[in-house]
Amino acid sequence: MDGISELAKMFRERDNKNYLGPQTGIVISPPPNIQVTLGKKIVLTKEHLIIADHVLKDYQRELEIKGNMQTSGEGGSITLKTSSTPTIYTVVTGNVSANTTIIGSMKYTDTLKTGDEVILVPATDEQTYFLIDKAVRL
Repeated sequence: MDGISELAKMFRERDNKNYLGPQTGIVISPPPNIQVTLGKKIVLTKEHLIIADHVLKDYQRELEIKGNMQTSGEGGSITLKTSSTPTIYTVVTGNVSANTTIIGSMKYTDTLKTGDEVILVPATDEQTYFLIDKAVRL
């Protein structure tokens, strides 16, 4: 092959990298010192991973619940407790019918565990991976 053909081949190879796309890995050590296997030979550590917050323990998310609240019967009661200081309790007994909006937060107590399969997306440098979620196979 002449020099110009060789140079053209090198440019083609450089410009047409194979797209890796999303991949899966297996958690071999959970957070905070997470390790994830990628294939049989690669182990990704926290230095290689950017992790979605919702898969970590103590992730907290704000939520709003709207709807109708109803009780019936003599013994029906509803207790609402605030987490503010001072704590406020509202207790309603008897028959209740009301439109209600509850605004609060939900705290997740689970996290990634050894053996969990996770979804990984490589960055363009192929040295950093985005751990976007736990994978589930049906």
